[in-house]
Amino acid sequence: MQFNSIPVIIIFPVALILYYLIPKRFRYIWLLVCSYSFYWLSSGSFALLLAATTLVTYVTGLALDSFDDPKVRRTITAVSVVLHFLPLFIFKYLDFTLDLCGSGLRFNLMIPLGISFYTFQAVSYITDVYRHDTECEKNVLKLALYLSFFLSIVSGPINRAGDMIGQFADTHLSYENLKRGMQKMLWGYFLKLAIAGRLAIIVDNVYGDTGSYSGLAVAFTALAYMFMLYCDFEGYSQIAIGSACMLGITMKENFRQPFYSVSMSEMWRRWHVSLSTWFRDYLYIPLGGSRRGLARKYLNLFIVLFVSGIWHGANLTFFIWGALNGFYIIVGQLLIPYRDRLAQHMKDGFCKTDKEKNVFDTVRTVLQRTGVYILFSYVFIFFANDSVTSSYLAIKRILTDFSLSDIPDLAGLGLGKINLLFTLIMTVFVFVADKEANRRSCDTPALIKNIPTPVRWVIYYALITAILFSANLTGQEFIYSKM
Repeated sequence: MQFNSIPVIIIFPVALILYYLIPKRFRYIWLLVCSYSFYWLSSGSFALLLAATTLVTYVTGLALDSFDDPKVRRTITAVSVVLHFLPLFIFKYLDFTLDLCGSGLRFNLMIPLGISFYTFQAVSYITDVYRHDTECEKNVLKLALYLSFFLSIVSGPINRAGDMIGQFADTHLSYENLKRGMQKMLWGYFLKLAIAGRLAIIVDNVYGDTGSYSGLAVAFTALAYMFMLYCDFEGYSQIAIGSACMLGITMKENFRQPFYSVSMSEMWRRWHVSLSTWFRDYLYIPLGGSRRGLARKYLNLFIVLFVSGIWHGANLTFFIWGALNGFYIIVGQLLIPYRDRLAQHMKDGFCKTDKEKNVFDTVRTVLQRTGVYILFSYVFIFFANDSVTSSYLAIKRILTDFSLSDIPDLAGLGLGKINLLFTLIMTVFVFVADKEANRRSCDTPALIKNIPTPVRWVIYYALITAILFSANLTGQEFIYSKM
């Protein structure tokens, strides 16, 4: 089941009311029942694999809590991590590995819902207990809820045990939480249904038959896919975080206005934050981080981005996507002193007054942000297509058949002129709202909440209207639920 499906939209308010009618000390049990019911309805008997993962995680935590010998603790941790990644490999990567080996053998296994996400949460818990960064959880039901929490198991955010488990026993009904949660959910449904759902029509049409479209149309689609993915994933995140807020549970933000980044490194600090910080804490730093010299630092960065590509899917396109991201970040960091020096020379040579220098800085920032968006959109061509061949064809069309004279054809990509104009207006609105939220260092729903009441309610009614006019788009899968 998807968060934008009618059953979930109807059932969640009922579950919320019952949640607050139950005595506080038993509420986490109700959430656990809801989580496993949601998982069973969505993924069937794979709930048994989730339960087995929980049992291994629980026993590992108890074992680490029982031994002080470093060698024993390292052995326990290593064995447990292997046991956790083994099902992920079998269900997600076994057929791909067999194909690479040319064995001709395939098992065609279904991928359990959320296995990439709950595996990472389990491994982070084990590692944190091993490092003494968090305490061993003695209550198996709370640990089970941490791993199966229905609001994050499908597509994250990837939570940390130290942040989540303690909240399960201390939730309380709060008007502010309910209001804040509804505001975030409204923004999330707007992003997903009103924008991502419409842009998906363009993406499906063009990438489904790339050879029939002009280079300009394919380039426009690449830019549209990048924004569609943001609205899809940030939309999911806002719905999940907002729903949790209504339950009195705080989950960390997953996006921080990524399109206002001035470098690829900054983009990855703002994009899918829970995943990028997971790789930072459990792969990049253990590999040595930046502590072992410049060459090792860049190698570690490349490994992290490459592994991130592997995590996203068992396809060569994701491997290339990860490798290109690593290449971009390394080259970008190497060029920083040269770019800054060139910019300073230009600034000193062309700008005489403080006003001119401010204009120069503004133009440079705009160009940097635009360049990062274009580079990010380019590399996501491999993310959007299901084969290297189709990705290559899309890039070839952009490079060999690009003409601004084809601009009128953009109205024929599947949306029609009115819908396309409506989508572009909403897109501009999101960019402007994110820009102001970035300036104020807050999320966009919090920005809207602080707008004067008359204007704020005009915006709320506009968002609701846009969602209602997108009702036929409900039920579309969130992209990251397939990871």
